[in-house]
Amino acid sequence: MKATPKVLVGQRSPKSPWLAVNLSAALPGAGQLYDGAISRGILIAVAFWSLIAFILWSIFAPAGNTLRGLLTLVPLLSLYLVNLWDSHHAAKRGITLDQFSPLRYQSQDPWYPVFLSQVLPGLGHLFLQRVTVGGLLLLLGILTAYIANFHPALLPLPPLIWAAGCGLVYRAAPVQHRQWRLLATLLVAVIITRFALSSIPFIVPQEVVQCIVPSESMLPTLEVRDRIFVRPRPLDYNLSVGDIIVFSNPEITPSAQTGQLYNLMVKRVIALPGQRVEIRLGRVWINNIPQIETFIQEPIGYRWGPQTVPPGHLFVLGDNRNNSRDSHVWGFLPRPHVVGNAYKIYWPPHRVQPLP
Repeated sequence: MKATPKVLVGQRSPKSPWLAVNLSAALPGAGQLYDGAISRGILIAVAFWSLIAFILWSIFAPAGNTLRGLLTLVPLLSLYLVNLWDSHHAAKRGITLDQFSPLRYQSQDPWYPVFLSQVLPGLGHLFLQRVTVGGLLLLLGILTAYIANFHPALLPLPPLIWAAGCGLVYRAAPVQHRQWRLLATLLVAVIITRFALSSIPFIVPQEVVQCIVPSESMLPTLEVRDRIFVRPRPLDYNLSVGDIIVFSNPEITPSAQTGQLYNLMVKRVIALPGQRVEIRLGRVWINNIPQIETFIQEPIGYRWGPQTVPPGHLFVLGDNRNNSRDSHVWGFLPRPHVVGNAYKIYWPPHRVQPLP
């Protein structure tokens, strides 16, 4: 009968390095907390989520620098990998050399195949040479993750399959004393983390729409091929004069564009419902008051109006007034065509700036 390793008085109980890695893989810093390295675990967790917050702010906030946010992905990934290594290294300090052999420990520790199943469901079973179950889980995980990209209602399914793979491989691994509570904690973390990550591609488009400037009609404010972020706005949102908005082309029949974000245009709001618009003497006049527009480069070379903006419509013009197909050509813009406000140029790097 093999003797159980003794723990000396004042000596820390041995920890499982691969359990620590599993915890840190699901929630950075959690493995260090399990190892007893409380301060380091808290520091890693704070640093990790602070970097994520900085990246999101840099990319999506009007004043953020998009390129800097993207470059911050490198230290974020580096911190995540160091977090995995450190959690494993810290846990090994509680294991003496006569207890630990890397190859033997990996094959006997049930948390090692669990970690493989966190990478892809079924990998842990393949490591244990359970090819049939491993192959089915691997195929099921990849297939459901792919289908969920097109059917948001299925988003919870892949994280559940990932968690099921981890739980099943832990149960299949040869071990005498199982830590079911730690397994339950890990599986909850896996489900929450993976569901949150997989939801990002569906949440972001509801908050931010990306658009590429298609023409020179908004020079000098916007250049051709500028990439801009747009905040989607509900129909009852109160737009203001001077807002730069993105909308579907009103010259296309409404039935052809229902629910579709294509053939988008970007212009500036010049007048709201009830305001009287006239273009003469090279300037825009609103309710017989000449407008001061510092964002245009040359006087307007045509006359238009006067006309009153009807209810439920807007009068919009491009900043490049003499080279823009806008309300002075096709009339007032129906409010339902508006997608939202353009609030930031996020690419190319030298053009990143907030929009008024």
